[in-house]
Amino acid sequence: MTSIGTFLGLAATVVFYLIAPVVAKYFSGGPQFLYRYFCSHPIEYVTSGLFFVGMAILAVKWKELPTDRAVIANVKELAATAQWVQGEAGSGAVQSLTAWQADPHREVWQGTSMWHRVQDVLHYVNAGRKDGLEDHLKYLADLSVDRLIQSFSLIRTVTWAVPIMGFLGTVVGITLAIANVTPEQLDSSLPEVTAGLAVAFDTTAQALTMSMLLVFATYLVERDEQAVLNDVEQFGIDSLVPFISQSAAAEPESGFPALANWTAEILTQQTESWNRHLTAMQSGWAETLNFQTDSLAQALSDETTATLQSHRHAADTARDQYAATLQQSSQMFVQQMQQTMFAFLDRVDLWQNAMRESSLASAGQAEELHRLGRTMLQLTEAEQKLVQLQETLNENLQTLQMVATLEQTVQSLNAAVSILTSKSYMRAAA
Repeated sequence: MTSIGTFLGLAATVVFYLIAPVVAKYFSGGPQFLYRYFCSHPIEYVTSGLFFVGMAILAVKWKELPTDRAVIANVKELAATAQWVQGEAGSGAVQSLTAWQADPHREVWQGTSMWHRVQDVLHYVNAGRKDGLEDHLKYLADLSVDRLIQSFSLIRTVTWAVPIMGFLGTVVGITLAIANVTPEQLDSSLPEVTAGLAVAFDTTAQALTMSMLLVFATYLVERDEQAVLNDVEQFGIDSLVPFISQSAAAEPESGFPALANWTAEILTQQTESWNRHLTAMQSGWAETLNFQTDSLAQALSDETTATLQSHRHAADTARDQYAATLQQSSQMFVQQMQQTMFAFLDRVDLWQNAMRESSLASAGQAEELHRLGRTMLQLTEAEQKLVQLQETLNENLQTLQMVATLEQTVQSLNAAVSILTSKSYMRAAA
């Protein structure tokens, strides 16, 4: 049963980490919650695995409880309808129970508490030891209690290991927070410090929550199994001892009052036995829980005090180093500023000399420009004079052309006069 529960718990862990991210998307803040409390550190994976293993073992044990109750009800019905007789030295009861166990339809009940109890009683009776059956039943009851306690040993180990894993996560987270403190870069290392503290507190919260769930689930399952064992013991007292034990058949004259007294005595002894076991279990649980609580509280107190002292010392050291670094930085800054100012003044002097030389050069260039301007004005005036001379020349050329035309006209007139004169001489001679 324990191996099956362990396998189912590991399978449930794998299924949870496969399905949970998909389901968390449908809830507001689901992915952040899943990552923070189940996936942010390897310790959370281990704690979740232990939790699912413990819950799977409890689920397997809880699943067997209805079968146990069904077997008890069936045997009680058999005892009520089989008409067992005390005077027959238990032969009728033994035969009925033997036939009941031989039924092939009841093979699925072989792992139940009632089946084992009936089998042990039949083995005891068939060996010819019918005397002292009540003592044997008492021994079987003590053995059943021991087996019940042993069956919860792994559960108690897991319940003890889960808060220890949370405490381990606290130690690891605080160690990471202290290791990531760098006084030279306090501001930049603050996110890493808070991340370490988040690991410490998140793993502790997860472990404590899962531990409480395991404790309550263990209590419910163990209470139901204890009730099943009580019913088994009650059946042995009410139905097996009166009809199988020879001491009951050897004294028929005592009647029902003796049987009632004997039954009350057996019940008293059984009640005292159960009370002793329950008291021992409660004491063990109380001592274990008190020890774990005190250990966890003391460890948390010591770690918190040490962490606060370390943080205080680290903060003081960081403050002193920061002040010294700031002073050195200020001095270096002042020196650099002085050097920069001196270099700037040198540059300004150079710039002033350059500006002075540029001003002188600009003045010379201005004079040259004025001189060039005057030259250009003179050239412009000369050009205007040349234009006027050109116009005068053009006018003179036109005048010369007119004079040439007049000369040609005069020549033509002279020729005409000469011709006319020669013609008049010719007429006169004629």
